[in-house]
Amino acid sequence: MKVLVHLAGNEVGVQHKPEVLGIQAKSKTVKKRIDPGAGYGELLNISFPAYTYHGVQTGFAERDLDEFDPVAESLAFTRSLTIVRRGFRIDSEIERVRDDIVDLTAAGNAEKALKSIRPFAHVINGPTITGGVGIKTLGQFYASFFQTLPPFFRARLLSRTIGNDGSRIVDKLFVTFTHTQEVAWMLPAIPATNKKVEIAMVSIVRMVGQRLESEHVYWDQASVLVQVGLLSAKMVPESFKKKRVEELPVMGAEAARAMKRGSSTHMNELIPEWE
Repeated sequence: MKVLVHLAGNEVGVQHKPEVLGIQAKSKTVKKRIDPGAGYGELLNISFPAYTYHGVQTGFAERDLDEFDPVAESLAFTRSLTIVRRGFRIDSEIERVRDDIVDLTAAGNAEKALKSIRPFAHVINGPTITGGVGIKTLGQFYASFFQTLPPFFRARLLSRTIGNDGSRIVDKLFVTFTHTQEVAWMLPAIPATNKKVEIAMVSIVRMVGQRLESEHVYWDQASVLVQVGLLSAKMVPESFKKKRVEELPVMGAEAARAMKRGSSTHMNELIPEWE
């Protein structure tokens, strides 16, 4: 099995064995500064996989310590689990579990869906901060505020990425619906406008022990507001009009269509200097 190292703090002790005329002297520990690794992943370019975690201290993965950092702990756990799964050749069935939860919640069977969700799991729709934390709250959310979906609600999978550790799924979706009723999780307290909405959506799911631990969902809320008539590119505050701003940098359905097609005739249209 591969060796995987997680580095925290500002420095690390490296054992050094000096050698003079072929004779090894007593080993000593040399302190070396831990510099952030390359890229977003902070991977160090050494002979074995090693990752840094900027700004955290030793003990960052221990939940009962003050040094605990949930973001760094989650990253380290994912990377460690990847190594273990490869070593034991363990296959994951999280794709099936993920799709079962989607089908059950969309069909209004929240009670059965909750059996595949961990007790303290959370679901957060980022733009509106809707969802829930824990089984009780999620049960209420799915039963009362996620349902019922508009009759013409459709979600087409554009891509799916499963993490190397077998615990994460990232879905890119093309979602369409007609706003014929209130959609509490996307447009809370907004009555039906009968407008068609097309939106690109990203869902990031984490599974632990074949059960849902978290789901974070993101979409362009400005685009949704434009499409239902709540926002116009012409709604520029007076203070910005004085700065010669004529339109807000927002797009409607074309933003999602560009993601689906991989191109758009409106590319860079909002950049005045673009030719």
